[in-house]
Amino acid sequence: MKYINSVVCSAALFASMMVCAQQRNDVPGCYAHAKIAPELSTPVDSRELFVVLDATFSPDEKIKKLVSDKVQRFIKPGDRVSVISFSAFVADNYTDLKFTGVLDTDIKDRDDVAKKSLQVFDNCLAKQNAFARAKVGQAISDSYRKDDTLPKTEIIANLAQVVGPAVSESTAGRKVVLLVSDLFENSDITSFYSNNQIRIIQPEAEMTKVQAAEMLTDFAGAEIYVVGAGWLEPDYRGFRGTKMMMPLRKFWQSYFEASNAVVKGFGQPMLIEDL
Repeated sequence: MKYINSVVCSAALFASMMVCAQQRNDVPGCYAHAKIAPELSTPVDSRELFVVLDATFSPDEKIKKLVSDKVQRFIKPGDRVSVISFSAFVADNYTDLKFTGVLDTDIKDRDDVAKKSLQVFDNCLAKQNAFARAKVGQAISDSYRKDDTLPKTEIIANLAQVVGPAVSESTAGRKVVLLVSDLFENSDITSFYSNNQIRIIQPEAEMTKVQAAEMLTDFAGAEIYVVGAGWLEPDYRGFRGTKMMMPLRKFWQSYFEASNAVVKGFGQPMLIEDL
């Protein structure tokens, strides 16, 4: 019961946070700064990128750089970007919306705006782009595991109770989730470990456990990209081979499909596809 209550409490707090997040903008707006009506902005297809980081995961620098590069290439004017970190449900570790913000698009018809206002706006827009990218990068960097004190890896519960509802609440036409995790669940729902070693799972049996725990969710048709699946610490003494990775991939593909999402890329651990 203690575990269930902690999940529900965390989910409830984060759900209220995400309702506010659609109004929250960590990026100062240039239209307000230049005193230009936002209705004059260039309309674009709405997109939101959710960078979801497992704070119990500590990848090497190569993987961290890959995540940063993928995110920075994706971002363009008009996008909302949200960085969410999650962890085990233990003291001082909780799901956190580290950043959410929208980048302005350029003015649609610049002839409608006074020259002085355009100068203020253009200067702001250039700074806004650099500011937003830096803040996103910092939020991602701050989300990686700093120590080995976390006893659990509550991936399924966080996806079901927190991330899925947040994605579903988004009003963006295209929703993209970049999930950064080794995807080795270790919780009260199930554990992919046995005797301190990664075990070969049975995807169908694991899905039965997830369904019994009512841990499916609705990602509202979002695209899912994974970085880090199956990644092991350099000092890990076990073996990561095809017999381990194929069931892991099959389970997570089944999970996302059952949760109304489409897996577009599954990095084991490196993601080849662009977002």
